[in-house]
Amino acid sequence: MKTNNLSQIEYVTPKSINRNIELGNLYRIPTNYDEIKDNNSTMGIITPLIVSSNDNTIISGNLRHMIALELDLPLIPVFFTKVDGDKQLISLSSNIHRLKSSMDKYKEMILYKSLFPFKRGQRTDLNPGLKELKEERDTILSSITKDTQNKLNSIGLMCNELFPDDPTKLEGYFNEIDKEKSTLNKVYKKVKQLHTKSKCKSEVEGGDYKEGSVTIYNKSSETMEELENESVNVSISSPPYWAMKFYQLDSNQLGQERSVEEYINNLKKHYTEVFRVLKNDGSLFVNINDCCKNGEYQLVPQRFVLMMKSIGFILNDEFQWLKQNPRPTGEKRSIRRHEPIFHFVKSKDFYYNEKWLKGYIDETNSFTIGTTKECPKLTSSLDFYGGVLKTKTASTTELKVKCEAVGVYLDHQATFPLDVPMICLLTTSKPNDIILDNFSGTSVTGKAALELGEGRSFVGYEPSPEYMVASKIRLSEYNLSNVA
Repeated sequence: MKTNNLSQIEYVTPKSINRNIELGNLYRIPTNYDEIKDNNSTMGIITPLIVSSNDNTIISGNLRHMIALELDLPLIPVFFTKVDGDKQLISLSSNIHRLKSSMDKYKEMILYKSLFPFKRGQRTDLNPGLKELKEERDTILSSITKDTQNKLNSIGLMCNELFPDDPTKLEGYFNEIDKEKSTLNKVYKKVKQLHTKSKCKSEVEGGDYKEGSVTIYNKSSETMEELENESVNVSISSPPYWAMKFYQLDSNQLGQERSVEEYINNLKKHYTEVFRVLKNDGSLFVNINDCCKNGEYQLVPQRFVLMMKSIGFILNDEFQWLKQNPRPTGEKRSIRRHEPIFHFVKSKDFYYNEKWLKGYIDETNSFTIGTTKECPKLTSSLDFYGGVLKTKTASTTELKVKCEAVGVYLDHQATFPLDVPMICLLTTSKPNDIILDNFSGTSVTGKAALELGEGRSFVGYEPSPEYMVASKIRLSEYNLSNVA
């Protein structure tokens, strides 16, 4: 900031100059206030205050002025000056620097940007005045990194949308950073997720997504009263794994139970409903994984199978999905690369068709094996590296990019590859069948059903608004309006 007419230092009484109200609103009392006050009490006010000669209002030094009044100092050093226009805010050091809170930095940044407006993309090389203006603003804000500026600004904007009538929410988030309860990055991600959730909730207001052959209910599948008894041909699902991931739901999240027994009991409610709606010749495929806790595996898949048998399901088959990027398993054990996919049926007369295998070349035996190419057979280990069926990939990264393009933050990575539901559907479904995924997520199963076509329709259940929106985006490439 350029100043002019700086005179020699004058010593005046603290009461003869006026507090700067705008600066007072900008900065809170710093956390190291007592330290600064003790320093000033011992050494006096060393750094002069800068005061407008027009109206005796402080330009820089509000905090020193407040301390001088509290200490009842008789005289303090002051520069009286005139400044250009109404830009009477400059940054100068005090005897001991104030510790600026996150709220201080945020308010300072917003104020300086309003005093020195400069739009992104504006050229400064052809406009010396604009270039000088930008340099002044950047100099003032140089103590705050660009990343910090961007994140503080984003947190402020999102909180203003989320809590327009409650400014204490923003201060609360900033306090988490200042009190080291959290980091700027974590608070930014937390607020961003809340903002996304709010945006998605408003987008799915009224709940369900119905278009053409696709219906996704924005609710839990504990009750599926929308579906009649024995109305579904094939069900493919992967419920939230126990003690593995925190999904963006409000409360009582499946998978976050205190014990594996409680988790299995909760799953029973969902799959009892699946048993009701599944046809007698239908098939159910479930991908579920184990976890290691307190030094031992919890036998989640085995407990799940026993629970399913108690409902009335028959375990017909078990595949092992071999993952190329398994999650590291610590301590004295191997890295668990496989996840089971169980094939359940209600009767031994279920529909099953392997004829489609003859039309696919599988030279590496990634999912088939046989004595001749004319009689291939599915293997129990499914290695999908490279996309064995040559279908379009169900890339989470690609979906994230599409979601971010419309302002939706997606953190869902727990998706199986498109080949999993594709193989299940090719083997156990017929044209015009109804396909169900009662833990729909971002609708990989739905994509597989639409990819196969031939009149297949998809029904999903998903309580998360974010995943509902992501499902719409994933399935938007299909002309659903022309599919009845």
